[in-house]
Amino acid sequence: MRTLVTGGAGFIGSHLCERLIARGHEVVAIDNFDPFYDPAIKRANLASLARNDHFKLVEADIREPTALFAALHAAGVQELDLIIHLAACAGVRRSLERPLEYSRTNL
Repeated sequence: MRTLVTGGAGFIGSHLCERLIARGHEVVAIDNFDPFYDPAIKRANLASLARNDHFKLVEADIREPTALFAALHAAGVQELDLIIHLAACAGVRRSLERPLEYSRTNL
């Protein structure tokens, strides 16, 4: 089964990717590496997965569909069986400052 995980580089997303691969899934993780949390930490979350043949990382923003589909196509992703949406903007204060940005990602 080919599974897409949005927010795949985050704490929960990266652990979910590990579990899915352990259960036999091919996993495509999408993440925009928003700097609210240090992108180096997110990349470290994926370090062990990056060496797995059943894992692909696509750096893209789900709020930009044209660029997202182009990035998926460039990564060779043609079909998906399952999408798990975990992408979200973090931080309550920032959500009050940028409500549209949050609603476009978190819903």
